[in-house]
Amino acid sequence: MALVSAQEIEAFEDRLGAAVRSGEVDDLDVIGYGEVTIAVKLSTESGDFVCKRLAPLSSEESAARIAEVIARYVGALEQCGIDVVETETPYLEGRDCWVLYCVQPMLPPGSLGPDFLRNLSADEAAPHVRRIFENIRASVTPLVAPDGQLSNWAFDGDRLRYLDVGTPFLRDEDGEELFDFTEVVRALPAPMRLVVHRFLLRGILDNYHSLRGQALDFLGNLIKESLGNLFPSLVPVANEMFELAPKITEDEVRSHYKSDAQTYALIQAARRADRWVHRHVLRKPYPYLLPPRIERSA
Repeated sequence: MALVSAQEIEAFEDRLGAAVRSGEVDDLDVIGYGEVTIAVKLSTESGDFVCKRLAPLSSEESAARIAEVIARYVGALEQCGIDVVETETPYLEGRDCWVLYCVQPMLPPGSLGPDFLRNLSADEAAPHVRRIFENIRASVTPLVAPDGQLSNWAFDGDRLRYLDVGTPFLRDEDGEELFDFTEVVRALPAPMRLVVHRFLLRGILDNYHSLRGQALDFLGNLIKESLGNLFPSLVPVANEMFELAPKITEDEVRSHYKSDAQTYALIQAARRADRWVHRHVLRKPYPYLLPPRIERSA
């Protein structure tokens, strides 16, 4: 039995599509913003669900292909021992594009990684972070990798659940991406799209397939989540569990975070400028919902 019915997701798309066209999200129950996507709550008679709408897609074939890759990605992560939250990927035709959703049951309040660790000391947080590191260590290979940031994990009772499967880091035996990242990059203005394709994308993706990259990304993300007080004591934990050589340092984490933050700040600034051009010069709706300016801790 499906998590949500076709009628429910179609009605939900009508609401979200209207929000995209107007740029107003007041009628949506927004759970959170990522760097690119938005997560919105959908309440039904059978329960509450989190719906993440991927970037608009060019065709039904593209939507079907991405849904199939996500299913393969979930299977690959589960084979590595990762407990992936139940996920469905319904897709449907919108006004001017095809749209695909990642739909998951909503987890209990306070279970998401940043919320769970929010009031813990570094010593109290360390065993929980070790559990995440064990999952990352077991799943990062040249062919598959999770997005190991803390916000993509949830502590649901005794279970450590993994959430983010909407951008599958999955490669074939020749090292080629199975997920078509050009569909995601289409959300960027044309000049920025060229820069990301030519100079940034491969490096960003390679980072996920490296234990060192995963460690730096996880620890740096703690600063963004206002948990920077935790990361210094977790640096030696990462060095130990991932057997990193040379060992990473606090300065390296801060430098990695700063570079990452600057890259995404530039991308978001370009998208806001593109939205202004759409609305005030071209006089037509901007086809994406953008997050508010992301507050990043120093």
